[in-house]
Amino acid sequence: MDTTTIKALRVIEALAASDEPCGVAELGRALGLTKSNTFRILSTLTEQGYVRSQGDSGRYSLTLRIWEHGTKVIDRHPIRRVALPHMRILHGHVEETVLLSALEIKDVLYIGKVESENPVRASARVGNRAPAWKTASGLSMLAYQPDEFIQQVVQSLSAQDADVSVLMQALDDVRKRGFAASINGTRIGVNSVAAPIWSGSHAPRVAISVSGPAERFSPERMDELGILVLNCATRVSESLGV
Repeated sequence: MDTTTIKALRVIEALAASDEPCGVAELGRALGLTKSNTFRILSTLTEQGYVRSQGDSGRYSLTLRIWEHGTKVIDRHPIRRVALPHMRILHGHVEETVLLSALEIKDVLYIGKVESENPVRASARVGNRAPAWKTASGLSMLAYQPDEFIQQVVQSLSAQDADVSVLMQALDDVRKRGFAASINGTRIGVNSVAAPIWSGSHAPRVAISVSGPAERFSPERMDELGILVLNCATRVSESLGV
């Protein structure tokens, strides 16, 4: 294992997580690296165009180069290309934010979006992550994962995170209805519904969701939206040849 590469990746992740440029000593302390080692890594990343030095302040921040590469990867995502036209049609019916999410280990990663035009709306930034068990999109995919995978997720949760019995019931509800519902999932006052996209015989790894403020997402409307989202996900799956 290349420890230098791992250290460089940790520096990149730390810079990405910081809202402000970071100093060499600050980064070194946070990552458990020596100041000289941290400086060498930052100098290499700067030479390659991934990091920018903030003048004479001795602080560093990421450039947009990683974002540039990331958008190319997302744009090539085969399901994303197929799903977006269907998501726009769904958006025209529901007038709420429609999101496309991919299951990444225990999180969902938002890889596509059609934004609601309502002044009061719910949204998520493409490229952001959220715990899968907290989101309708995550629940809709977790429900169909192998038992071992689900158990790994459950075992990673603390009692403060979630009531396991409630989580397992939510997954069972998904299997019965075909779609998931989340109330106050990752944000208080925001509800969502989601359905998985099937792209073969394997468990689904991508899902479509609709999110909005709780005042517009009554239980009755969430049931209606759930059927619409399920139909949309089914059409995408059919377009993929499933």
